Order: sequence, then structure tokens, then C-alpha cells
Amino acid sequence: MAAQYTTDIPFSSSHHQQAFKLLELPPELLALLESDNPPILTVTSSAATETTPGYAILCHGEKRYQMRQKNTSNPILILQPSSTGPTEADDASTFIPVPSVTAIAKIEDTIELIPQETNKAPPKVNKWHEKFAKSRMEKKG
Repeated sequence: MAAQYTTDIPFSSSHHQQAFKLLELPPELLALLESDNPPILTVTSSAATETTPGYAILCHGEKRYQMRQKNTSNPILILQPSSTGPTEADDASTFIPVPSVTAIAKIEDTIELIPQETNKAPPKVNKWHEKFAKSRMEKKG
């Protein structure tokens, strides 16, 4: 039978939660950021149209990523090492602090990066006659 240890780690939550946003990085962007010469990242806005809003765009060089916020099904807790302090019932001169952890933030959504195609031509609208004529010419040739 395996020995069981009763090593408890006290857990607490800070009343003043910090604001964090987690950014999911694609593997290729993570590798670039961890390299000896990381790229400079900029955040711009895409142009809004009558039917679509503008989006935040993360850019580096020719690469562009649309930034989208997505909710997580389970919150993510950001923990910070801490230690317990003496209470009124403890003798402060003989008290030994115990290592613990404190939740300093609760994150319920993350930001994902969606790669954007840079030189994509706009779709042709109401050009059926051109498509039909093109397919007929290909069949004849």
C-alpha cells in the first residue's frame, strides 16, 4: 500500500483581483517571440463596413492576425506564491510561516489569433455571366 502524505497547501483569494488577458499564440508566432531577434508587434484596426464591425488586428511584418475574444467554459485562476502570517491567536515571535498560494486573478475569456490572408481579392458579386462564359470557353478549348 502506498504511503499517503497529508501535505496541505493553504489557498486564499485576494479581494483585489488583478486584470489579465491571456493571448493564445500560434506555434510559429511563439517561436518568433522566443527567438534571439523577436519581431515588433503592433495592434491596428481593420476597416469597418456597413455590415461588419472593425476588428483588432495583431501585425508583425507581412503577417496579420485577427484578434477575437472567446469565453472559456471553466475560469482560469492566476496564482501567486504567498505565505501565511500570524493571526491574533499566534505568538508572532515563534510563528513559522507556511508556504501557500493566493488567487490574484480569475480569467473567463481569452484572446485567440486568427491568421488573415493579406492579398485576397474581393469576391466578384453578380458576375454569373462572366463565370458561365469562362467555363464555356474552357470546354471549347
